[in-house]
Amino acid sequence: MPQTALRTSVLFNVVDFNDGGIESSLMQWLSILDRSRFEITLAVMYASPAFVSRFRALIPQDVKVEILVDRPWLNYFQSRRYARKLSKPGRIGRDVFNTLAVRPHIRRRIAALAKRHDVIVDFDMSLRRWASQFDIAWLGVNHFSFDARLGNRPRKARRLALQYARYDAVIALNQHMADEAKQMFGDTLHRLVVLPNAIDIDAIRASASAPNATKAPTAAPYIVSVARLDEIQKDHRTLLHAYAKMIEDSDVKDDLVIVGNGAFKQELEALAVQLGIAPRVHFVGHQDNPHALIANARAHVLSSRYEGMPMVLLEALAHGKPIVATDCPTGPREILDDGRAGMLVPIGDVDAMADALTRIVTDAALRDTMTANALARAQHYGIEQSNRRFAACVTDILAVRRGHQSAKAAAQSPARS
Repeated sequence: MPQTALRTSVLFNVVDFNDGGIESSLMQWLSILDRSRFEITLAVMYASPAFVSRFRALIPQDVKVEILVDRPWLNYFQSRRYARKLSKPGRIGRDVFNTLAVRPHIRRRIAALAKRHDVIVDFDMSLRRWASQFDIAWLGVNHFSFDARLGNRPRKARRLALQYARYDAVIALNQHMADEAKQMFGDTLHRLVVLPNAIDIDAIRASASAPNATKAPTAAPYIVSVARLDEIQKDHRTLLHAYAKMIEDSDVKDDLVIVGNGAFKQELEALAVQLGIAPRVHFVGHQDNPHALIANARAHVLSSRYEGMPMVLLEALAHGKPIVATDCPTGPREILDDGRAGMLVPIGDVDAMADALTRIVTDAALRDTMTANALARAQHYGIEQSNRRFAACVTDILAVRRGHQSAKAAAQSPARS
C-alpha cells in the first residue's frame, strides 16, 4: 500500500468547477480533513474558467492538484463549451472525440495516479466506467435524490446499477438517499455508506466579515434565499407567491433577497412585477461570498422540489439562522433534525411557506429558539464529527480490501505437503 508515514493517501476526483453545491461540499472536505491521517490530492478533469479564476486559489496549499486533460488539443471542444460556442454538430464531434481521444487519456492519467494513492473518492461519479480497476479502493459519491433523478428512468437506473456496483462503496449523503438507493438497486451495490457533507463552522462565520463578502442590497430587514434560478428544481415561483401572500396578509417589513443566477431569471423578475412585489425583491445574482447576506438575514428559505444535501442549509445552520425549507427529497428533513432545527413545509405549498416565514419574522422569541437549535445542529456536520465519519468509512473499506487480497493470496498459494 502507498501509505506514507501512517497517513492514508486519498485522491479526490471531479469533472470541473462551476458554482454548484458539489463544488462547495468538495472544497469543505479538502479543507477539513485531518492532515495527520490523510494526504490529499485533487484530480480535476478540466480547468474550467471558474476553477482558474476563483477556486484554484482557494484550494489548501498542501493539496496536490492534477489537471487530467492537460493538453491544449484535448481541450478544444470543452473550451468551446465553456465559451458557449459549441453547436449541435460540435456536440456530436465532441462526443466522438471524447470517446477516441479524451477518455483514453484520462484513463491513463488515473491509472498512473492510482499507483500513488490508497483510495479514489470519485466525488461526482464521473469515473464510474473505470471504478474497480487499478488495484485501488474506490468510493463513489452521489449528491442527488436517486428517486428524483432516476425514478422515471428505469433503463438508465439499470445501467447505472451495473456501474455503481463497481465501487467498493457508494456514498449517500443522508439516510433518505441511502433508503432510495436500497429500494432502487437492491443488493447490487457492494456497500452503501451514509456520509454527510462537512462544514468548517469557524471558517464559514469568518467569511461573513471578509472583504469580498456581499453586503445587503436593502436597509430593511430581509429574508434570504441562496440557490441557482432553476425552476425545475429550486421552485422560486412558490417562494415569490408565498412572499406576496405574506406581505399582503401581514404588516411585515422584511424584503426578500434572492442570491443566484440561472436561465429563469427574467421569468422570475417578471413574476415579481406581476405580483406587485418587485420593489421589495432583490435579485443580486451569483455571489462568490454570500455569507454576510446569510448571516445578517432574519431568516433563510429553501423552496426546492428536490435536493441532495444542500450545502446552503448547512451554512445557514453555522450562522444560526432560522430556516424554512421544503420537506423535499432528500436533504432538508435530516439536516433540520426532523424539524427541530428549522421549519419544514410541503413542496409547492404557498400558504404553508408564507405562514412559516411570517411566524419567524414576527416572533423574536421563536427566532431566538431557532437560532440556538440551528447552532447546536451545525456541530453534527462540523470538523470533528465529519473527520470521524470519513476515517471510519475509509478504514473499513481498506480493511475489507486487505481481507479479500489475503484470501486471494492464500487461495493461490501452493498447498503445503
